[in-house]
Amino acid sequence: MAMGLFVGILLVANAMRDVVEWITMGRLTCLEAFQLLCILTPSALSHALPLGIMAGILIVIGRMSSHNEILAMKSVGMSLWEITQPIFALALALTLLAAYINLYYAPDSVSRYRQFFSDIIREKPMRFITPKIFNDYFSGYVIYVDNLADGNFNNMKIWRFDEKNSLNTYISAKNGRIIFEEASNTFLLKLNDGDIEKFDASDLEADFQKAPKVIFFQNITIDLPAKEFLGTPIHISKKFHRMTLNELLAAKKDLNLKKDAISYDNVRHQKTLINMQISNNIANALGILTMTLLAIPLGMKVHRRDTALNIAVALCLCVGYYFVMAMFSLFGDRPRMRPDILVWIPNVILAGLGAFLFRRASQH
Repeated sequence: MAMGLFVGILLVANAMRDVVEWITMGRLTCLEAFQLLCILTPSALSHALPLGIMAGILIVIGRMSSHNEILAMKSVGMSLWEITQPIFALALALTLLAAYINLYYAPDSVSRYRQFFSDIIREKPMRFITPKIFNDYFSGYVIYVDNLADGNFNNMKIWRFDEKNSLNTYISAKNGRIIFEEASNTFLLKLNDGDIEKFDASDLEADFQKAPKVIFFQNITIDLPAKEFLGTPIHISKKFHRMTLNELLAAKKDLNLKKDAISYDNVRHQKTLINMQISNNIANALGILTMTLLAIPLGMKVHRRDTALNIAVALCLCVGYYFVMAMFSLFGDRPRMRPDILVWIPNVILAGLGAFLFRRASQH
């Protein structure tokens, strides 16, 4: 239940950032939003598993301890290890599950999440122009339309700006529509019955009231910049944190084949980043075991009955753990610091502290 709570929190955080805005602007249907959240669930699950196991252990052990159940079991000769064996068995199973998710499903889910947005834009580009609003989603263009009817935008107004952000073209059209051309991987703005007013910056500076050059048209097509929407194809620009284990190993093998073509420092840097990503994925999974080892004696010591307080303590501990992990990952640009080894330090510290506290709890 605690794990489900944290998965929900992480999904809502992503929904607030991306999905909710797209729904309110009419770019996503509720069904598509649900599909997006389902796609992102493995990524959220990889972070929610350590949080959930720690919160669950603190709740269960804290209540058992406060009700003197652990004391009763110890009094009949059961050791703390015997009492908590089922918890460690569950933690081990979740660790293996988390490792598999972190190495395969979570990276793939992030890639599919980004691809889903890209596919929606390609298939239904008309959604991304909202009537009665000045739309500036295409770089260098501001587009305004009165309404959408019969598959066309009516009363379109387009302002085009140059690299210096100065207005150089104003286009007015009775109606028009946006389509995506798969062959050229570009958006096409098709306009009907309108005029184009061309502005020259030098003319405007010399005589602000000088009439612009006007061109009337029946039909016209304008190429709109698409890179910011579509980006570089995912299979080309995939970053290491969005690669599965097989892809990371293939990238490392590819670097070995190219080591004569690129510099030694670059090869070393890329290999370090790959090793760090693999280590980070496995270390996050093993964090479940270290959290378990720490949570058992911690739950016994403080005798907490408040479920909300236990969840808050688990959240604080795990946030601190992930913060330290993120700090060590910043050394990725310094291969000599061995960031692929540094990411294990939080687990080593927590495991050492947990083992010490577990041993003390076993002796009392």
